[in-house]
Order: sequence, then structure tokens, then C-alpha cells
Amino acid sequence: MNQEKQDSNHHVAWKDRLGLNQQWMRDIQACSQAHGTEDYVNQVDRFRNDIINIKNGPKLYDIINKRWTDIIAVDGSQSLKQWIQTNPQESRIEEEVTAAQERIRQAQAESLYHYIVQTLEENGFGFYQSDIPEDEISLSDLD
Repeated sequence: MNQEKQDSNHHVAWKDRLGLNQQWMRDIQACSQAHGTEDYVNQVDRFRNDIINIKNGPKLYDIINKRWTDIIAVDGSQSLKQWIQTNPQESRIEEEVTAAQERIRQAQAESLYHYIVQTLEENGFGFYQSDIPEDEISLSDLD
């Protein structure tokens, strides 16, 4: 009886509500596949857009956007200013500035991606292996 009660109360986190873990897993896969391509920045931005504040739970969207605004975006601006100062000739050429901006955006996207995944994990939204049949069925929906 005790095992039966435990099984009936078990659910994959948020699966029964919005399928957030499923969507975030798809976002992680899309970011991984796009890494090193021009589309990577867009995929990470889409991942950030899919993050929400959890009602009666962690304010994931606020946490991640604070990191973006206070640290990652500021670091990007400082990196561009530093590049302009150390590359006075190249900074006069529009194509060179655009290339530098793209390198900085790629670095920002990598930093943001890792922060999102780490924030999800630290707040109990990690992805795990399970021997519970319900989990196996839910995880197979990702394929």
C-alpha cells in the first residue's frame, strides 16, 4: 500500500502543468546543435525567452534577466570598448567592428546559456535518469 501511494503521487517536475522541462530540454538540444554557428545566439535567446517565473517558486526569469542585464550585457559593452581601444585601425572599418561585435555576442550567448542551465539545475529543474516507468514515458516524448 505504501509503494502504491508513493507511485500515485509521483510526477515528473511540471510535466503535468506546462511541460516546461520538456521545452527546456528541447532548447538545450537546439543550443547544443547550433553551437559554433551563426544561429547559436538566436537559439540561446529563444531559450531565455522560454524561461518563466514559477508561481510560488523560484523567479527564474527574473534571476536570469538580472544576470544578463547586470553582468553579461555590461561585460559585452566593456569588451567592445576595449577592442576599439586596442584596435584603433580596425575599429574604423565597419566589417571589422561587425566581426568583433559578433564574437562578443557569441561569447555572451555561451555565458548566458551556461548560466541558464546552471540556474535550472540549482533550482530543482535538472534533468535526471529514473527507473520509474512514468518518467520513461515522459522522456520518450522528447524524441
